[in-house]
Amino acid sequence: MSLEMMGVMIPILGISIGLVAVIGNVWIKSQQIKLKIAEAQGGAEAAASRVTQAELEKLKDRVAVLERLITDDDRRVANEINRLRGSEEARG
Repeated sequence: MSLEMMGVMIPILGISIGLVAVIGNVWIKSQQIKLKIAEAQGGAEAAASRVTQAELEKLKDRVAVLERLITDDDRRVANEINRLRGSEEARG
């Protein structure tokens, strides 16, 4: 390689390396932003999942009460209703 060619290649290599560093830095920052967005969405999904789980537990409790009401005999349900009315009157 001649001296003239080396004189041209050295500045080109220097500029190329600088461009690669700048482009690489921009790419890394964009990946960090994507990661932060993904983490934020994951947190929101977890919160929604907790709310859904709580609602599911409430519905399970309601279904259990309804099953008990359906499967119990009439006297037992009537007695429980009367007992609850009595406790309301005592508070009231």
